[in-house]
Amino acid sequence: MATTRTRKAKTSSNGQSLKSFNPRTGEVMREIPATNPGEVADIVAQARKVQPEWAAIAPQGRANILKEVRYRIYDLMDDIVETVAAEAGKPRAEALAHDIVPPMLMLSHLERTAPKALRSQKVGGIMGPLLFGTSSRIDWRPYGVVGAITPWNYPITNCFLGFAPALFAGNVVVIKPSEVTPACGELMRQILEPLPPGVANVMQGGGDVGAALVDAPCDKISFIGSPATGRKICEAAAKHLTPVVMELGGKDAAIVLEDADIDVASSGILWGAFFNAGQTCCSIERAFVVDSVADDFEDKLVSKLQLLRQGGEDGDVGSLTFKGQFDKIVGQVADAKKKGANILAGGEEGRTNEGGSLWFAPTVVKGATEEMDIVKEENFGPILTITRVQDQEEAIRRANESFNLTASVWTKDRKRADDVATKVKAGGIGSNDHGTLPGMPWAPWGGVGESGFGRLSGELGIREFTVPTHIAHSLMPGRKKPFWYPYDETTTGLFSSMARLFGSRDVGEKIGAVVSVLGNFSKSAKTRL
Repeated sequence: MATTRTRKAKTSSNGQSLKSFNPRTGEVMREIPATNPGEVADIVAQARKVQPEWAAIAPQGRANILKEVRYRIYDLMDDIVETVAAEAGKPRAEALAHDIVPPMLMLSHLERTAPKALRSQKVGGIMGPLLFGTSSRIDWRPYGVVGAITPWNYPITNCFLGFAPALFAGNVVVIKPSEVTPACGELMRQILEPLPPGVANVMQGGGDVGAALVDAPCDKISFIGSPATGRKICEAAAKHLTPVVMELGGKDAAIVLEDADIDVASSGILWGAFFNAGQTCCSIERAFVVDSVADDFEDKLVSKLQLLRQGGEDGDVGSLTFKGQFDKIVGQVADAKKKGANILAGGEEGRTNEGGSLWFAPTVVKGATEEMDIVKEENFGPILTITRVQDQEEAIRRANESFNLTASVWTKDRKRADDVATKVKAGGIGSNDHGTLPGMPWAPWGGVGESGFGRLSGELGIREFTVPTHIAHSLMPGRKKPFWYPYDETTTGLFSSMARLFGSRDVGEKIGAVVSVLGNFSKSAKTRL
């Protein structure tokens, strides 16, 4: 398979385009052609023709080709940082830390581990040869065409998270990046250029293009986004019985116990709540703090928050990226104020927003109650609620009242941390740490319940994009099976003996059953049709 340019999906023939918007300034930077939804099915069909050739390359060979993509990220690093920072409203440091390093780490890890994870696996032990006369293995076969619909908050990293394991597993991909960050979508085309034509296809467009991708249909859908959109995709995919894997965010909780290092906890939760302006699937939205240390925790966190810089390209906290999300945050904070919440810090729009920019100050809310939108809904913005609790058990109960993609516990006691981790419902739990789990490519990444299903990282993430196929070889191919026709006394004797072997409590009866099974095997094979 020649390593040339990645296939470029057709763009709209009716002049539709997407605006690349800088949320820090309100400026429209450029317009980018959108894919015509009517052409999506053809793009998927063409990708399907390429897939067998890509799958025929050995896993190590695919890993060697994909290595060039990692090098390509490095070659384009300056362009990526500039584009992500401008279009997503991030500080340049976050663009570098969150959209350059993680995909390179992810690809590097997959290059080493995917060939091993995709090796055939022997199964069955002694039971297969003894009871069925077969040896068994599992092959990990690619689905075919994977459609990846990815979000705007980490437009490079989350894009790779949604489709990179699929490529390593032998699938081809059709990618629809978010219409909110179309310039980053165009960068994905350039990043993927080292791949053979048709292996990775990038389309641009809104919900109509995403719907057309699901309906094409693909052989599997990978989606990272909101629960509301995830439900729509599941409904549409169900018409074709298309399997899906979804990461849907959460209202992540941090639990601060009375023995926590409050200086460390306040610093870690400050970052865990406000990095990427809180626009992170696993950012902390709820902090449950044991009452005896709550005053100290609040004082330290708010005092540290006052030192954060917001504004320009090189601050600590960026702007919001998406106008719809900005409006939601404004409404949630207004609702909380109206219903009596105490705003400890922030809660205001940026002074320069008259020009269309989307600045919102990092906000800490105390005294939030269940009837407030800020509690009922996912925030996905720079908002942290602090709730005082009496003890560890109340903190766990309150944390489990909403959905967690991840959660964290802050304590000096490793045993207590493990105890909390076993009781909190989340896809991943950190101890004295929050927000770093998605950057660990060696471990599974995904949620539970409302926060999604399936896994997008680690060995499970690779196998998520494969069909486990059981291959069984007869060890005596020239011999008839004792359970074939006709059924007779040896047939019933064979299965009666097997029932005694697996069901009896008496050891002696089990031993006798083994002898009987072997005898009936020998007798029955002679009388089969």
